[in-house]
Amino acid sequence: MSSPTSPHHLLLAATLVALLLCIHELTRLPDGKLHAYFLNVGQGDSALLITPTGKQILIDGGPDMSSLEHLGKYMPFFDRSLDLVILTHPHADHLTSLTEVLRRYKIISIMLAGTESNVGRYQSMIDEIKVNSIPLIIPDPTKDIDIGDGVTLDIIWPDNAHNNLKNENNSSIVLRVLYKDQSILLTGDIEEEVENQILKSGADITTNILKVPHHGSRTSSSTGFLLAVNPELAVISVGKENDHGHPSLEVVERYEGLGVSVRMTDEEGDVEVER
Repeated sequence: MSSPTSPHHLLLAATLVALLLCIHELTRLPDGKLHAYFLNVGQGDSALLITPTGKQILIDGGPDMSSLEHLGKYMPFFDRSLDLVILTHPHADHLTSLTEVLRRYKIISIMLAGTESNVGRYQSMIDEIKVNSIPLIIPDPTKDIDIGDGVTLDIIWPDNAHNNLKNENNSSIVLRVLYKDQSILLTGDIEEEVENQILKSGADITTNILKVPHHGSRTSSSTGFLLAVNPELAVISVGKENDHGHPSLEVVERYEGLGVSVRMTDEEGDVEVER
């Protein structure tokens, strides 16, 4: 017959559990670095940026509610606010969780592209923005956004002449996150047409880390664009065995042929980069 667990053993076990929880929470506190988490949300896009002092920026909300789980993974349990939410464009694989995010977290501000959508999920998100009186930012390439901590958002696209394109992919917000001598280029689902427009604009798009456009589709990542961006690392947000054939093998080989390291969420899960 096994002996009953003593109060001493129960206290010790509880103490160990509490200690482990404390250690886990400490790993989520600001550490003086810029962290980018490209979240494994399946066939969709969602990324979380955390600045050196702990400000948080969520870019897109993926195709389901899994972004909420990821926020709980990387943010302290007591932190129920996001400094900025960005929806690059109103497709379901980028926006699905955002209405619920807006309900559960205090959102300091939200950035939306000029393109609107009649999709129910998008309208629900707009309703939530209105109910909570969340300040709305419209992207403007002539105005950088100072996040603080030495982090700046350099808006690349859409410009004022192309802020309501019929192709919602090509209306995606494109921006560079600048920190010290490092940068991250976030590209939504833009296609080659807009890549060429950006090149013609003369915008500085050189970067260290590139979030690959449109999940590695063959309609994006043209050679000229990649040469101008000249990234060290390319991250592809993509679902396993998806119906779209993403990423295109030709595109992956194009990156690798240029000496760019490629990481994919379907292979690694969340892809974390710190600077």
